[in-house]
Amino acid sequence: MAARERVYIVFHWAGLVFGFFVIVVFGAGFAVPSASEVLQTLGITLAVVGIVALIQSNDNLRGVDIVACRAVPVPAGEDVVLEVTLRNTAERERVGLSVRTGWRVKPRASTWVPVVEARQTVAVRVALPTKRRGKFAIPQMWMCSLRPVGLCFAWKVFPSAGDYYVYPVPRGRPLEVEVAESNAAEDDGSEDVSGHRPYVPGDMLSRMDWRVFARSGRLVVRALEEGRLEEVVLRWSDTRHLANLESRLEQLSFWIEQCVKERRDFRLDLGAGRAELRSDQMIACREALATFKEEG
Repeated sequence: MAARERVYIVFHWAGLVFGFFVIVVFGAGFAVPSASEVLQTLGITLAVVGIVALIQSNDNLRGVDIVACRAVPVPAGEDVVLEVTLRNTAERERVGLSVRTGWRVKPRASTWVPVVEARQTVAVRVALPTKRRGKFAIPQMWMCSLRPVGLCFAWKVFPSAGDYYVYPVPRGRPLEVEVAESNAAEDDGSEDVSGHRPYVPGDMLSRMDWRVFARSGRLVVRALEEGRLEEVVLRWSDTRHLANLESRLEQLSFWIEQCVKERRDFRLDLGAGRAELRSDQMIACREALATFKEEG
């Protein structure tokens, strides 16, 4: 996120009060001839202080740049945390900085950076609220400072660079009959099913025998002689019983979170024309859910 070294600066409200006081001092110098020399000298001194404050506030941002900004996917409704990397290329430390989103971003977010040492690179975090799933551009970022005097507000603008992803809220029921039966349909018969045993928390849900459950209401697990762990296949088609697109995506998001929590490998199949994703591609899975659009 490199940008040209352009610093904008205005008087802060304290600076405006200070400037008004300087004007009053000069005015008093003309109104009171007997004290005009002292008052005008004081006014000139204060004016010089104001100019020095402008120069120092401007200099406090020189050489500091935002060189990277990234974020990991989050579920809708949670804050996305932007990790902003700052680099100070100057030979002196920079103090009292803040990194914030631009004026047009609402609600605004910012974080305080007390000091950045000379030639130092630091990472800070800015949290942004989210409302809905999707792919969003990282907003324009500002680096601001009121230091070292507090009379002037200086800022640098860094353009948006990159995107962040908000995936569907994990919401729904545990893995359904459709998933288990779909996985069973792929069984090539190479596994030797020796019988059943009662289900205990932590068992692979893909081994649940839903036909037994439908007949007797008992939760049982197919016992495999080899004991080999299976992948759970999470298919878009397994959510067809749900009413709308968002509900279906929330269900898939819930299944993914369930697999992660239970440390189970999975494959995510979002339908024809889309590459299958695996459990070791978690970020890609969440980005796919965040940007999913139903064909036709």
